[in-house]
Amino acid sequence: MASIRNAVIVAILQVGVIVAGVLAAGLCYRAWMSSNMPPPPLITLLYDHGVAGLAIPLAWVTGAAILHTRSSVSDDVRTLMFWLGVLVLVALTIFALYTDVSPWLTLMTNIGDDDAGGG
Repeated sequence: MASIRNAVIVAILQVGVIVAGVLAAGLCYRAWMSSNMPPPPLITLLYDHGVAGLAIPLAWVTGAAILHTRSSVSDDVRTLMFWLGVLVLVALTIFALYTDVSPWLTLMTNIGDDDAGGG
C-alpha cells in the first residue's frame, strides 16, 4: 500500500483539491464582488493565497519519497506516512468545501430570515 506510485496518486489528488478549491474561491470572489458585497474572509484568503497551498502536497510527497528510499525505515512507518497523506487529502477537501460552500449557505439563511419577517 505504501508504494511510491500510491504516494504520487495521493499527492496528485491533493493538488487537484487545492486547484479546484482555488478556482471555486475565484468564482465565489467574483460573484460576491459583482453583487457589491464584500466577500467573506476565507474566500479572500483562498483567492489571494491559495496557490501557496501547493507547498503542502510537495512537502508531503517529498517526505514520503525520502522515507520510501531509505532501507532502514520499517514498512509500518511507510504505511503511516501514506495514511498521513490521505488524512491531509481529507483535511484539504473539508477546508475547500467549507470555504467555498459555507458563505452561500449563510447567505441563503439570511435571505430566508429576511423574507419571513412579516412585521
